[in-house]
Amino acid sequence: DPKYLKLEQLLLNEGWARKGCIIFSQYYDTVWWLAEKMVRSGKFADQKIAIYAGGDKSGMFIDGEFVRRPKEDLKRMVKTGELKIIFGTDAASEGLNLQTLGTLINIDLPWNPTRLEQRKGRIQRIGQKFDVIQIYNMRYAGSVEDKVHKVLAERLKYFNEIFGQVPDTLE
Repeated sequence: DPKYLKLEQLLLNEGWARKGCIIFSQYYDTVWWLAEKMVRSGKFADQKIAIYAGGDKSGMFIDGEFVRRPKEDLKRMVKTGELKIIFGTDAASEGLNLQTLGTLINIDLPWNPTRLEQRKGRIQRIGQKFDVIQIYNMRYAGSVEDKVHKVLAERLKYFNEIFGQVPDTLE
């Protein structure tokens, strides 16, 4: 999967894992598949990998097995720097303070630009330890996702014209 390969490249070769990264998808099955694939690859053996999702679906991989953990445990581990790679569904896009992480990857893009801003707001917060945060929005060229990206860009441009703010999410 090209998205998985790019994810791996960003985390390992570009150093995003060292800075800490939240990886968003609207779909639990997607975050599960990606997180499990990372664990099974063996390339992230030195990293703790967690999933933050709605209901009782949150947890982390320990010795290759997924163990359910309360969301509060995951939040604490991110805050202390013990957890640097966390996959999140949109349940993680509100009320979560992750200013110890410096990067964010959107595996898919929501139609609503507010949801995209909420995702970014998890790491772009008061107390952010990095001067610059990095965001990567994934999409396949010519796909529905590409069309979503264009619509989001237009909507953010429209918001900019109304409110006078620079829409930096899609730059």
